[in-house]
This record gives sequence, C-alpha cells and structure tokens, in this order.
Amino acid sequence: RRSYRHQLGFFKFVLMADDAGRCLRMHVWDSALPVQEDIHSHCAHFQSRVVLGSLSENAFDLVLGDSHSRFLYRFDALAGHSVAVTDGVTGVCLRERRTLSRGDTYSKQASDLHSVSDAVQGTVTVSAWDSRHSEALVLKSRGAQPEDCAASAGMPVGEMRMALLNVKERIDRR
Repeated sequence: RRSYRHQLGFFKFVLMADDAGRCLRMHVWDSALPVQEDIHSHCAHFQSRVVLGSLSENAFDLVLGDSHSRFLYRFDALAGHSVAVTDGVTGVCLRERRTLSRGDTYSKQASDLHSVSDAVQGTVTVSAWDSRHSEALVLKSRGAQPEDCAASAGMPVGEMRMALLNVKERIDRR
C-alpha cells in the first residue's frame, strides 16, 4: 500500500518505516519518455543518493506572478492519504540546475522547492526521510485542479515484483 507510481511519474517503494514516520525509500524512473515533474516541496526533510543512472535536479524560488496554480498538499489522517487544496497562483524562477549521477548525494529541507527532470530511464535513488512535519507545496500549470495532484496508493504485486527484479538485475550487472 505504501509503494505505488507517484503522481510525479516515478515508482515509489517504501523499503522500511518506523513508528515515528521516518522511512527509507527507493524511487525508480522507468519511463522511456521524458518526465518533467511539477515544481514541489515536501512534507519532510530527506537525504538521497543516486544509485543508478542520472537526473537533473532543479531548484526554484517563488516570485510575484500568476504562471502556476498553487496547491497545498497535506496528509489527511482520517482518509489515510494526502490531499491537495487549492492555494491561489504564483510565479517561479529557476535558481539552480544540476546534474546528479551514480554515487552523487543531495539533501532537501521540506520547504525547498524543486523538480527532477531529464531522468535517464532506469534511474534509481535511495533516500532517508524524516517524519512528516509540514504541508508540501505543489505548483502546476494554470487551470489545474486539486484532483490533478492525486495518485492511487498501492500497486499490483506482479508490477512491483517486475520493477524490483529489474532494479536487482541492473545492480547485478555493475
């Protein structure tokens, strides 16, 4: 139930989690098509390492403007999943773009705005996440609706097994 195709396009696998909500995740960008993630922050701080492949990590600042719809993304304990709430419009400005390759690490504070782009098909990251402690901000194209921020939790066991076997085979070839 905690592993699924994330609304940003990659597979999210929760490898382990503790009672405080800290967890170890693996993300797999498996698409052959270019992925351009929404600009977003997170609900927790994390540290990540690129295990296979490469990706570009883009850092942004909010600026006056109306180029993007804003959504606050928060965990709803009653519903058991995160929900998006409309929060107006904003502008953004790219502050930094960097390419990360196998072995590179990066850290993000929950409030940092970023996106991932140019992920090579099969890129794998492993990340250590702190407990949720804030709402995340998601920026989408103007006119987007809260339901555009949603993803279904869980995935068929066969699909999960195939994705994990693919990662294992790629690691074995190294």
